[in-house]
Amino acid sequence: MSHVGAVIGGSLTKSVEVRLEPGREAALGQYVRIPLDDAASLLGMVTDILLRAAEPGATSWPPPAGDDPASSLLREVMLDTGVYTAIEVNPYLEVPADGSEPSRARRLPRHFAPVSLADQHTLNSAFQVGESRDAFKLGAPLGMDEVMLHVDVEKLFERSAGIFGKSGTGKSVYALQFLDALVSHARQATSRDERTVALVFDMHNDYGEYMKFEGGQRRSLKGLHRSDVALYSLERDAAGIDGQVIIGTRDIEPEDIEILQSTAYFTAAAVEVSHECRQRFGPQWIDELLADDPSPAVLRRLAFDDGDDAVKWPQVATRISAHPGSFENLRRGLRRLVRRPFVQSGSAGFSGVIDHIVATLRGGKSVVIQFGRLGSDLTSYMLVANMLSRRIWEEYRDEMEKARGETSREPNRLVIAIEEAHKFVDRSVAGQTIFGQIARELRKYNVTLLIIDQRPSQIDSEVLSQIGTKFCLQLDSDADVEALVGGMSGRAGLRQVIAALESRRQALVFGHALPMPVVVRPQELTRDYQPGASLRERLNPNANGAATSSTAKKGLFS
Repeated sequence: MSHVGAVIGGSLTKSVEVRLEPGREAALGQYVRIPLDDAASLLGMVTDILLRAAEPGATSWPPPAGDDPASSLLREVMLDTGVYTAIEVNPYLEVPADGSEPSRARRLPRHFAPVSLADQHTLNSAFQVGESRDAFKLGAPLGMDEVMLHVDVEKLFERSAGIFGKSGTGKSVYALQFLDALVSHARQATSRDERTVALVFDMHNDYGEYMKFEGGQRRSLKGLHRSDVALYSLERDAAGIDGQVIIGTRDIEPEDIEILQSTAYFTAAAVEVSHECRQRFGPQWIDELLADDPSPAVLRRLAFDDGDDAVKWPQVATRISAHPGSFENLRRGLRRLVRRPFVQSGSAGFSGVIDHIVATLRGGKSVVIQFGRLGSDLTSYMLVANMLSRRIWEEYRDEMEKARGETSREPNRLVIAIEEAHKFVDRSVAGQTIFGQIARELRKYNVTLLIIDQRPSQIDSEVLSQIGTKFCLQLDSDADVEALVGGMSGRAGLRQVIAALESRRQALVFGHALPMPVVVRPQELTRDYQPGASLRERLNPNANGAATSSTAKKGLFS
């Protein structure tokens, strides 16, 4: 182990102060090990770096800045004697020497206890990973390129997860690594209850055959796992797809358009009118409302006189006790909605799409829904993601209730990945969408979320509190940072760590799957890779040389 200094003070609830030895340096996010009295170790993270003075005079009358021999000698004498460098270490875990499960730090080391950088064995013991478990490689700690941080795959998928960061920080790359590990883990599973699959709503076409990347493109989820991933598209002419998503006007329910209030298509009053219209006009309610004039069927249902051609939509609105303005807002929004090429008037074929996707998921394959040229159309994304997720969740709910606790009859676990998540689970609509319900239910019906977002402060606080593991890349807004770390122990230090993250390839990861927060440098996507090799070698093959044939057989896990 690399010795860096000695303990000179501190507090269990705040931080431990360590004086660095002469010539030693430390960086934010590094992990250090400090021995305790009973052979256990205290594992902590560097959260601040300080310049200290042993006595006030050293800084009140500093040596001259000149290059003459006297000034240089005086500075040399005072460095690391009159003045020195210290680091603040946030104590997180007590790691027993016998390899048993680590516990939260409840003790402090003695004064002058030696402090060393944590090695690979210490980190593996702390994160409870080893050869007997599949472990997802999070990345290398900052300033510690010789070690790799791992997280137990099963624990990572137990609860919902979130990847947060401003635009351009690499959220999609980290999401690809996450999904890559999930698909590989599912392929190695020997039974259905051990298998986890993903339903990915690919807004920007990042998770199909290729991912757009600086300087070109990189092979993505479908390209890496051709036989384990099914690709669907909203576009009829999309190449290399396994199916097309078509929605009929008779498939759309009022619950499906509630979420579109945030896109200014429908007012809250118009949504209320839609429920009344669905009840009175039946499954064809949208087709009826899109007609220029009320049909005879509508007139009969509302007890107008047969053949009364003078009845127009304002009279219909009055008859169902709806405000004419709200009624017209509903009709106008529906007209705009059905102009999309994947919406077919007068049909109801969505159930066939649902059945096909559910069968694919139950068969152990993950599914990617690509939006193609409609990726920039937030309304299309929200409508399709909400409709598919709600109906697939209902299928999973019914299967879980039929299983009655028999694990062998339960559906395999499902992770639903959504981008621009704050549009689905913000404070105004979180209670109206299936995504808020999934987050609050944890994994009651074997369904969890992977949310990818750049504005966590706009996500409903109750939903955000249910996100188990959080991957935080660079964020500029104090509100966004506070939304993620506000309720955590040691949040002041975590705010400093997030503030110091660089704009690319640096992330703070914390939550359910990890015993302590970690700051890592995720693997970089390169043009060349070796399919089947470990994740680090496949995405960065030049980091440690070419992968050996034995390494290639291990897949994504160590």
